[in-house]
Amino acid sequence: MKIDVDLPKFDIPKDYIVGDGITGEILNMYGLFPCKIKAGVFAFCTQGTIRLTINLSEYTVRANDFVTLLPNTFIQIHEVSDDARVCFVAFSSRFLEGINFIRTISNLIVTIIENPAVPLSENAAAIYKDFFALLVRADNDPDSILFADSLKPILDLIFQGIINMYKKISTWREPVLSRDKEIAREFVQLVWQYYTKERSASFYASKLRITLPHFCSVIKKTTGMTALDIIASVVILDAKAQLKSTNQPIKEISIGLGYSNVAFFDKYFRRYVGMSPLEYRNS
Repeated sequence: MKIDVDLPKFDIPKDYIVGDGITGEILNMYGLFPCKIKAGVFAFCTQGTIRLTINLSEYTVRANDFVTLLPNTFIQIHEVSDDARVCFVAFSSRFLEGINFIRTISNLIVTIIENPAVPLSENAAAIYKDFFALLVRADNDPDSILFADSLKPILDLIFQGIINMYKKISTWREPVLSRDKEIAREFVQLVWQYYTKERSASFYASKLRITLPHFCSVIKKTTGMTALDIIASVVILDAKAQLKSTNQPIKEISIGLGYSNVAFFDKYFRRYVGMSPLEYRNS
């Protein structure tokens, strides 16, 4: 399948896109700035390495790794080897909403977010490589019956494979966390849920039912960052993605992130990035 710029920067214009020969040249297009992907993307690295950030965590994806990017995931690619090759299938946000995708995988969401890359065995990798090749062939054949009626069976097949991957890898079982690590984990999950509305440490301490001093101490000790810096990291990540990937006026981006005062948003952004939103957009 020939692909120019069809990988989704925010969403995709049709129900699905599939490809089995994505190169490092295409992947490097996503190394300039963070992108927020509204589509659901399932990718398989067949060779090479890719160093990237998914949400706030950095990963190195290698050959035979399967990557799941849920809708509204932030990604930024930092380094791609010359020989990197990736297969993928992406489903649009509209399609996923129509089949109630999030409810289908509700019991796996946290685990997938925390572990988006799965190493596969050689045998499993060979099967997935053939599977993606079959999808591409069917997509390119106008007489194919594979996509004739519904994409849901294809999606169900992918999900069943993901579920089996999680079940077979013992290291992905929920670890026994210390109370401090549980607090930090719950805090980060809450930030992703509320960052466009709430940016005060006291709000998150209240949601976690602990005192503000204890909350701040635990977050700093566990993550090495202050609670406010973690919140800011998510806000700035979203702001950067919108500034570079859309033509939205800065005022609208500011309002969408919970800043009714554009001057305050400008000051906040400048504090963490070292330049104004407009300077960043034009850089």
